[in-house]
Formats: sequence, C-alpha cells, structure tokens
Amino acid sequence: MREVVRGLAAAVAALLAMAGVAAAGLALLGAVRLTPAVVALAVGGPVDVEAVPSGGFPVAVRGGLHAIPLGVSLAGAVVLGWLLRRRDGELLVRGTVAVPAFAAGMAGIAALANGKLPEATTGGLRGCVSAGPGIPVPGRVDAGFSVAVGPAALGAAILALAVVGACWLTTRFPSVATGFRVLRWPLSVLVVGGTAAAGAFGGAAAAGGVLLVLPQLVTGAVLLGLGVPWTVAPALPCVPDFGHFAPGLWVSGALLLVSVLVLVVRRGRPLRRAAAVGAVAGGVAVVMTLLSRVSADVSVAAFGFSVPVLDVRLTANPLLALAAGALAGFAGSLLAGAISVSSRAWKR
Repeated sequence: MREVVRGLAAAVAALLAMAGVAAAGLALLGAVRLTPAVVALAVGGPVDVEAVPSGGFPVAVRGGLHAIPLGVSLAGAVVLGWLLRRRDGELLVRGTVAVPAFAAGMAGIAALANGKLPEATTGGLRGCVSAGPGIPVPGRVDAGFSVAVGPAALGAAILALAVVGACWLTTRFPSVATGFRVLRWPLSVLVVGGTAAAGAFGGAAAAGGVLLVLPQLVTGAVLLGLGVPWTVAPALPCVPDFGHFAPGLWVSGALLLVSVLVLVVRRGRPLRRAAAVGAVAGGVAVVMTLLSRVSADVSVAAFGFSVPVLDVRLTANPLLALAAGALAGFAGSLLAGAISVSSRAWKR
C-alpha cells in the first residue's frame, strides 16, 4: 500500500510541477488563463481554436496548433523520475500506479483546457488567394480554445512510461544513473541562466518564452551548429517562404576530422565505448528533433466552403539529426578519452 501511495504522489507532484512551470512562463507572458492548455500541449495534446463573429454572421475561423513546450514536459519528467527513484522499494509497483494516475490527471487538465480568448475587432477575413474582396466580417469576434482529451491522456501515458523506463535503466546500469546525476547541475544552470539572460535582454515576455521552450532552443542551436537545417515550410503560396536556417558545416567537419585522427592512433575498447556513446547521442538527437517540431494551420469556413489561410511547419530532418548526433557523440567520446589519457600522462 505504501508503494501505491508513493506512485500516486509522484504522479500528482509531476502534474503540479508542470502546471507551476507553465503558469510561471505564462504569467510573464500575461496569459495565465492558458495554463491548462499549455500543460496539455506539453504531452502532445493539440490545441484547437475557433472564432466566430459576435453578430451571428455564418463565418468561422478554425485553427490548430501542434507544439510541445518541452520546458514544461521536462519539469514533469524530472519530478516524476526523481520521486519514483527517491526510495528503495518496488519501482515496478510505483510505476504501474503512476502511469495511469498521471494519464488520468492529464485527461482532467485537458478537459479544463477550454475557454474564451480576448475579443478582437476585425474588418474582414481574406483567404489564401491573390485577388478578391475577401469575406467581410464587421464587428467583434468571439474566440475559444479547447484541447482533445484523448491525445493528451495518451501522450501523458507515453511520457510516464518513458520516465519509468529510464528509472529502470538507472537500477540496472549504474552508469546511466551517474550520467543523470552529472547532468542535473549543468541543466539547472542552463535553465536559470537562460531565463535570466532572456529577461535581462528581452524583458519579461522573453523570459517567459524561454522558460517554456528552452529545450527546443538548445536543440535547435546544437543541430544548427552541427549543420542540420531547420526548415519553415508553408504549404500555401500566399504564405512567405522563409526557406531553411542552416549555418556552415564546419562543426560537423571538425568533428569528423577529430574522429579520423583519433581512429588512426587508437584501437580497442575506446572505440567500442565511443560507438555506444554515438548511438545514444544520435537517438537523443532524433527524439529531440521530433519533439521540437511545430505546426499551425488556420482555415475560414463560410456558407459551406472552407478556405485555408495558413499552414506552416517548422521541422528538421531526423535522419540528418541522427547522423550529426552520432558523429558528435562518437567524436566527443574519443576526444574526451584522449584528453583523459594525456592528462594522466602529464601528471606522471
């Protein structure tokens, strides 16, 4: 019974942590009312928005947003994992209780994630066409938002299962637990420092945005540094084509050169260890790339017709991310091993 209570407590604490981070970020952005929606977004629950003229005009604007604020997701995962691993005991029992409890709690949050957006005034809505008068919609517009409960609950269950799996790995492989312990302080410094820097240079709104999406920013910066482009792909001709963002490939080239040089002079176990690190790094890069994707679409429905006005995707190629991450992990492991050997040699 004690392990059941601990599993329930871990799930509740994780949900509260996610809600706290989301509320803090949204408070800086001036949109605290959207906290349930952002928490549901953090596990993959899409947000749907619909706006209609307040005068009863038969026109509706519908849109959808698929974006995971990984800062909120990470807060929930860290708290859930820490509490599941905090005490010795039946991890399987605690995890078996925590997964459905976390999913059920997220379903409740998603059910609460509906409401009205501030009213706006519009003089007309124009579809994605090059000519034409558009659709006149005078007066004020009432807009509301909602989150699908099913996808949010499923995403929460997947997240909780992934955390339980990571906890199990730490019990079977002590090196994994050591890696997590090593990362906790750099990650804490990155979150605090990144949020503070954003607030100092960009104001409260920038700090709130960084708090919500800092992992996406880090992932994007790392992949860009490795030469993996991020592409903004509008699906409609009237949407500006921003192309893709990609710096030169000098970092990837330097890593490849380091790998070749170290391979020439080293043999045996360091290569196997580097291959394992590269495989893990490549897998992490792929997962982070897939989780960092953003999509948004908007359409206007009137008189039985639907006109798309926006369809935008922000994506990166997961295969390129796999190759770049594996190369970085492989070269970094070899270089770290070489530096360690050189350091011991100098101490002698």
